[in-house]
Amino acid sequence: MKTGLKKLNTHYGLNSILNSYSLIFFSNHKLFALLILSVSFFTPSIGIFGLLSIILINSIAHKVGFNREDIKSGLFGFNALFLGMALAHDYSINPSFLILFLFSNLTLLLITVWFKGLLGNYQLPFLSIPLVVTYWIVQLAASNLSKIQLNESGVYVYNELAINQQSLMFQFIHSLDNMLVPDLVITFFKTLSGIFFQSSLMAGIIIAVGLLFVSRISFTLAVIGFMLAYFFYYLFGANVNDLNYNLFGANFIFLAIAIGCFFLIPNKYSYLAVIIIIPILLLFTVSLNRILALFWLQSYSLSFSIITTAFLFVLNQRFFLKFLHIPAIQYFSAEKTIYKYLNSLQRFKNEHLYKLSLPFAGEWFVSQAYDGNITHLGDWSKALDFVIVDSKNKTYREPASRLDNFIKENFYCYNKEIYAPLDGYVYDIINNVEENDVGEVNTENNWGNTVIINHLNGLFSQTSHIKKDSIGVYIGQYIYRGTYIGTCGNSGRSPEPHIHFQLQTIPTLGAKTLAYPFGYFIERIGTEKYLRISEVPSENSFISNVQLNQLLLVAYSFYPGQRIQLINNKNKEEINWEVLTDAYNRKYIYCKETESNAYFVCDGVMLYFTDFEGDKNSLLFKFYLGLYRQLMGYYENIIIEDKIPLIHFNNKLFLTLQDFLAPFYLFTRAEYNSTFIHTDNIYAPQYIQIKSNVTAKLMGSVIKQLDFEIHLKDSSIDKFFIHDKSDTEEFIFKIK
Repeated sequence: MKTGLKKLNTHYGLNSILNSYSLIFFSNHKLFALLILSVSFFTPSIGIFGLLSIILINSIAHKVGFNREDIKSGLFGFNALFLGMALAHDYSINPSFLILFLFSNLTLLLITVWFKGLLGNYQLPFLSIPLVVTYWIVQLAASNLSKIQLNESGVYVYNELAINQQSLMFQFIHSLDNMLVPDLVITFFKTLSGIFFQSSLMAGIIIAVGLLFVSRISFTLAVIGFMLAYFFYYLFGANVNDLNYNLFGANFIFLAIAIGCFFLIPNKYSYLAVIIIIPILLLFTVSLNRILALFWLQSYSLSFSIITTAFLFVLNQRFFLKFLHIPAIQYFSAEKTIYKYLNSLQRFKNEHLYKLSLPFAGEWFVSQAYDGNITHLGDWSKALDFVIVDSKNKTYREPASRLDNFIKENFYCYNKEIYAPLDGYVYDIINNVEENDVGEVNTENNWGNTVIINHLNGLFSQTSHIKKDSIGVYIGQYIYRGTYIGTCGNSGRSPEPHIHFQLQTIPTLGAKTLAYPFGYFIERIGTEKYLRISEVPSENSFISNVQLNQLLLVAYSFYPGQRIQLINNKNKEEINWEVLTDAYNRKYIYCKETESNAYFVCDGVMLYFTDFEGDKNSLLFKFYLGLYRQLMGYYENIIIEDKIPLIHFNNKLFLTLQDFLAPFYLFTRAEYNSTFIHTDNIYAPQYIQIKSNVTAKLMGSVIKQLDFEIHLKDSSIDKFFIHDKSDTEEFIFKIK
């Protein structure tokens, strides 16, 4: 127990340190953090005090009891890193300096918490504001403290070079300083180097390569931000070499990444926002430095922080949100953010809506849909009329052939049961309208007998033309999806029996209709059936609810606390998973061995996975792909199709190329499909086989593919197969 706790604390402490480095570039990549750490040690004193500052502030924050996740993410540590490096760069190290170092970090923690709370009220980040304020306090105080002395190596640069040039390490670090490359390139690398108070061109190249490795989008934006700053400096006649000193150039790089791909989903409009804001940032930086020069202070990265928070504040007022989109979940990776966002946009664009069921059983015909030519016009255009027809598309039974021979009972839909489309309270009932004879209409009581249900949050359903005295619910009753509410009649403005159904935002009878999709339904075209997800039925379509299958329902009912064991049929290796829920009540399957999570939703009609985090070589990842979307009704010829986030399944080379263009255009895609291939009994299956596959495509050509099989038996998943080219893996599935 103690060993496990010690490992946990070590892991937590190490992450809090490494994330403090990588968070500078809005990342949490551990290898990138190690690169930055190594660069900071090009000047040992700067590297040491930067690291000590992180450890010190994180330790104090932990002891005081601040949020562990904030500490682990590097939220306190990244400003501390800058503070430690700046102090070691600007001041000589002596006993008085060490005391100043300690209390400077305490001051930084105090100011960080203050700004975190202050700006957090407006959902804004504090960025490097606490660092700059703290360092101003230190600088102003140190100017009156005789034992706190400036580091002369930063003043007498040539003397320092003469002293150190005999060192092999110094020669190696500065071996690229005289590269024959354009001044623009040298200035860019020196600007990156200067972020960590280094003057080595190699340091800048290492940071640039690391950033490119971690994120092609972030690297592109860093280059764009810097080049724009360089261009405008040159255009306005400013000294471009100023970009290398006191974090001036870093302002433009940080802002480009922050606005271009971190606080916003990267797209052409976020790039445009960067292009527009860079000149504003330049003017602000120059003017702010002019003011601060009166007090012998520098702005460092304050300009970037102020302009970025100002921009986000404006964005929070709901301006430009049609073009600029804020990520719902921050993945600290521009590529992961955009690929998951684009995938969610396709898969879950209507996920915030209730998943309505059709208000009947069996197959019905849509006789009039939205914007119909008969009665669905104007404010009442978003409504649906349902009837039942035979193979000749007639709504009534033979032999009736003349209108006066028609009787209601001859119509297939007459007296058929109507069900609640969703949970809710019965708000109103009309049950006093007599049934019409066929061909007649009651224009005085237009809607006829009606049930209005309040589904909460401003959504009401109205089902009309119900048969008089067939209503089986009462006002105020809370009912559930599928509850019987009455039977199809011919009351009101109804020349023949049918169901009129509409959604509305107010409970008034006959209120303005609301366009609203149904969660799932089956549409039959000829003899073929198709699954429709979050759609509105079209006119003259044959539709029905998904007929649920008990074996599939039980097999896919993963619940928190459930333990799953898979046994490799070849080597008998055991893999153990557990079903859990997170702080946001998201269900996920967790593999402790690979530290992987597969998030899923089971809504009673479908099991579908929403996200994956962890090891893509794990069996859980293959399981996530294989069961990406599964229907809980058995339909032999239906193909379930979906899109996989490119970040999860793609050829690495093509994905790298795609990363550069992802904000503008996707030339690769990853697709999923699943279909039923066998059952022992169509009507009451005890054994079902399903096949699925995932393919990555480049311009329509397959570049990567995986095939899967899922066998279900005895109310559970029985076996899971992975087919990769000529290799097949078989896993026996057990629920504990």
